[in-house]
Amino acid sequence: MAAAAQGEDGRSGRRVAAWAVTAASPLIAWLVVKSAAAGFSTATAVALAPLPPENPAPTLNVLASAAQQPTVNISAEMQRSAKDGLEKLPLAFEPFFVAARAAEQKGDLRRAIALMEEVRRRRHSHPAARMQLMIYYTKAERFPEALSEIDVVLRRNGELRTALLPELTKLISDPRGRAALATILAKQPAWREEFFSAAGARKIATSDARDLYERIRKLKPNGDLMLERQLILQTQAKSGDYVGARQTWLAGLSPQERGPNRFMFDGAFRGVRAPGPFGWSFKDTDAGRAEPAKDGQRTYLDIAYFGGQNLSLADQMLALPPGRFTLRLIARSPNGISSGRLFWRLTCLPGGSPIGALDMARASADNRRFSTAFTVPASGCSGQSLSLVAEPGDVATVVNLEVERMEIGQ
Repeated sequence: MAAAAQGEDGRSGRRVAAWAVTAASPLIAWLVVKSAAAGFSTATAVALAPLPPENPAPTLNVLASAAQQPTVNISAEMQRSAKDGLEKLPLAFEPFFVAARAAEQKGDLRRAIALMEEVRRRRHSHPAARMQLMIYYTKAERFPEALSEIDVVLRRNGELRTALLPELTKLISDPRGRAALATILAKQPAWREEFFSAAGARKIATSDARDLYERIRKLKPNGDLMLERQLILQTQAKSGDYVGARQTWLAGLSPQERGPNRFMFDGAFRGVRAPGPFGWSFKDTDAGRAEPAKDGQRTYLDIAYFGGQNLSLADQMLALPPGRFTLRLIARSPNGISSGRLFWRLTCLPGGSPIGALDMARASADNRRFSTAFTVPASGCSGQSLSLVAEPGDVATVVNLEVERMEIGQ
């Protein structure tokens, strides 16, 4: 047993393989092993040959490694070698892995699951067994057990999250998948935030996002549900229901925050965190940055633009009703804006039609009030985008700007 464990650990650092993701159906996430080798090498073929009875561990090690590759057909000879090895090493796990893959290839899913569960019992931390069980449970539509295996894998291997989580979000569209996801997510797994980030990038029905939210809320009624609520907002906004999304968003704010943030959020730039998509999004790049700052009791947006490329430094989504509005703010620029251009731009969503702009060219070392009136049309503009746009000038120069007390009023 010790020899088998040492052999496996020794080979794991040399084996060239990667976990990859593919979708077997709209409801199922599949995780499989991709081998970098096209087939067995001469050395592997020799290793698969029968060894002296007193040392079956290397053979079992190579057999299990080969069985992890999805393109390898588990032959009768491989099964016999694994069975012979089990007789010499009755505590080995590799023979059960080989037998499980053979049962899988014969279409006997129930037996494959039972055999792979024995692998897990004998080698609890074996990642390949966890992966295969996740696949088998998903095929059998045993979603809670599949997600339990996924949770273990994701907690132990952060590198897999980028590949697996986007596929995992597909389960949101299935009622049984949502029920299983809610159970896992309510336990606050380490990968929860990354999961919702991946889900926000997908097109998900608002009704499914709401159902997931309600299921998790029932499991942890006093828990932090900001990410779950944010997913609902994102699905509403993606479907074009900006007004409905804004109402859902406002309902999630405290009563004292709803009034001041009715038209736009955090115009004082206090750095308050709020669920997207209606909170601020600030950029920090080589060409420029924008970030909330504080000087005593004064809070403001601190902007530095270095030129060289067009850039949006700050963005916020709005959902203003049709009508006439005014954008107001106070701004100063310690050295003025001698080259390049900074301006606030208002556009309609969807479509991007411009409806207003407020140029900061007159900003100087002293605080100055700026304002511009704009009209939200009755059609084709159910949502709006407010952006701070930077454009380079003829001469490369650093532009600094401070903006405070920004508001939209009727």
